[in-house]
Amino acid sequence: MGACRLAAAGSITIGPMWVVRAGRYNFGISGITWAGVSIPSLGSQYLWSEQVAAAYPRIYRELAELEKRGYSASPGNLDIALRTFMATYDRWPSGQDSQLLDSITALEALLGTETEIAFKLAFRVAALLAPNDKERGRLFKLMKDFYDTRSKLVHGARLRGKHQRCLRQVDELRSLIRMLLRSFVKFAVNPQEKYNKAFFNECLDVALVDATERENLRTALGLLGSIQPSHQIAK
Repeated sequence: MGACRLAAAGSITIGPMWVVRAGRYNFGISGITWAGVSIPSLGSQYLWSEQVAAAYPRIYRELAELEKRGYSASPGNLDIALRTFMATYDRWPSGQDSQLLDSITALEALLGTETEIAFKLAFRVAALLAPNDKERGRLFKLMKDFYDTRSKLVHGARLRGKHQRCLRQVDELRSLIRMLLRSFVKFAVNPQEKYNKAFFNECLDVALVDATERENLRTALGLLGSIQPSHQIAK
């Protein structure tokens, strides 16, 4: 299921689970007894396409390999990032506010830092995913707005119109995280000596402000190309 969630957007969850048993004692109800329950889930439809079918086996193998070898050598806290990303589907009751909180937690685990968290997180996501300066600026502001909404939710502050729009666009945030997670999972299974854990801890921001180094890193992570944003959040 984790591989399906990384392969494409859509709210895929576990369906009804049934227990079937034969009635051993006749208390008025005998024969075969069926009992089951499912947890309702809200969200968009998951479509199994040729593109998903092609991507799924590789993602499944990579996740299985990480489970076998462990996550200690992967950039950031990839295991926590994956777990909290999956929580955006599994947490009950499902809601845009909890999905946004879990999404930001996943990003912090993957690319976070102990200081200037909001700025650095927005900067790193924009630098890694955006193919040009204009898109980097748009994505930087978008991530700042998402993080500001996260802070308002955590501290119980009143949500303004900008924050309400962020909640409605949580699927776009999850799409950005999905791109990063797919890239980092693949990279963790096939690491490069130059971009080791120490690089991400100590040298990431320096590389991202240098155009050549940034593109080299994006190439190594398989992040070249244009993202497909659905909306732009305005103040």
